[in-house]
Amino acid sequence: MPDLSYEGIELNREYGPWPYDWRALIERYLGAVDNAFPWHRDGSPWGPPVAPPALLGNAGLRFIDSIAPVPPGTLHAKQEIELSNALRRDRELIGYGRFVEKYERRGRRWFVFSARFRDGSGLLVGHATVTMAFPEVTGTEGKGRGKREGDSGPRVAALTLPPRSLSREKIAAYSEDSANARRGQSIHANPHIAAAKGFPDAVAQGMMSADYISELMTGRFERGWLLHGRLSLAFVAPSFAGDTLTAKAAKREEQDEGAFIRHVYDAWCENQRGEVVTVGTASAVVAAA
Repeated sequence: MPDLSYEGIELNREYGPWPYDWRALIERYLGAVDNAFPWHRDGSPWGPPVAPPALLGNAGLRFIDSIAPVPPGTLHAKQEIELSNALRRDRELIGYGRFVEKYERRGRRWFVFSARFRDGSGLLVGHATVTMAFPEVTGTEGKGRGKREGDSGPRVAALTLPPRSLSREKIAAYSEDSANARRGQSIHANPHIAAAKGFPDAVAQGMMSADYISELMTGRFERGWLLHGRLSLAFVAPSFAGDTLTAKAAKREEQDEGAFIRHVYDAWCENQRGEVVTVGTASAVVAAA
């Protein structure tokens, strides 16, 4: 199958139904990000264990792979996730999606893919939207990633997850079901490919930092996050094997949603040097008084 190309993207064409066999991957997935929250393995208020909401982000990436593999070195710049129901491990996950935008900016070509996911009964589980940039540079403005909105991030955290270390083994395990990993071209699973692309070591998927933020919100809100969590993140700097990431969050506001109050947090991940690598917002609901 040829790689995905800017010219080959057909906007608003509907893809799916696409089944994602995530249940066979979940233990590896949880181990790669050191997620030990008991509801993911030992049962939950819904009966069976549930998956972390960030899994929908990876599902969206694998959905794109099923259409056409993204070229090695494609930049995952932004990720949005919105949950409508818990990701129960006894149910299927079926995607329907489309490319909703493609454009040129900062000397690169970008695309946006949006997917909705249902379980086997047709129940809506959630949405995932990914923004990516092709690796080739089309003009002088494409040199370097540059600073993007939100890079500075907040600095006074109300919630903090214990630091998580990134090893080659964890990074590879998190990414081993991608199309590039299966064909030996992944900058995540193969440090030699990463070096050939100019990186100092294996590159961690941005979604790993999203998982850390998701775990932070799970610990704070539990059902309110796993049922109705929302995540909007920009991946502003790469992380590599040997780095350590710490997820943090600071409350921004509360929003009235009738029967619920949505608690919105600024959320970010810092590396061991205090540099922000991921930044955005995360929100969950609690019952209105």
